[in-house]
Amino acid sequence: MKAAALKKLSMTLENSNSKTYLELLDGRAEELHFEQAEPTHFTVSDSEFSLKSGVTVDLEIQNVDLVATSSKLWPGQQIRVRGGLHGQGQTMKASATIPFNKKMAEGVQGESYLYWVMETPEGTFHNKQPIHMKGTLKGLPPKDATFYSESVIPMFDEQDNQVGQIYGCLQSN
Repeated sequence: MKAAALKKLSMTLENSNSKTYLELLDGRAEELHFEQAEPTHFTVSDSEFSLKSGVTVDLEIQNVDLVATSSKLWPGQQIRVRGGLHGQGQTMKASATIPFNKKMAEGVQGESYLYWVMETPEGTFHNKQPIHMKGTLKGLPPKDATFYSESVIPMFDEQDNQVGQIYGCLQSN
């Protein structure tokens, strides 16, 4: 049995901090610490309900806009990450799964699939494989939540040549 639980609802995450490791093909690497340059906007779509599994809430992340200052790769230079409509041009997907007989406030599994456009002094990089982030949510917008990735994600330049990889992505809201 499935039924719609929510209509589309717009929400804003005012601030978050993120970090990731960027390693270039020549072996140079840096842990980049990002701050949110602009609030992140997302929509909550209709939810799927099942008596067996509970509720799955689907989200579309409209934009991500992060800024870091490099200390090793390009000392003092700014690195900007954009995602969503102002990044690769499409919304990014996320979801929260609320098991049957559990409330979101008790902490539920959330995950997102992120595509980045990373503006660096050596050019613009992007990922073709999504950054799969997982974390525990206690509400929407996801305040007091930490998400992490476990994958190594190749990064490509504008000519689709691999230029490096990112890993160890962590986001705290």
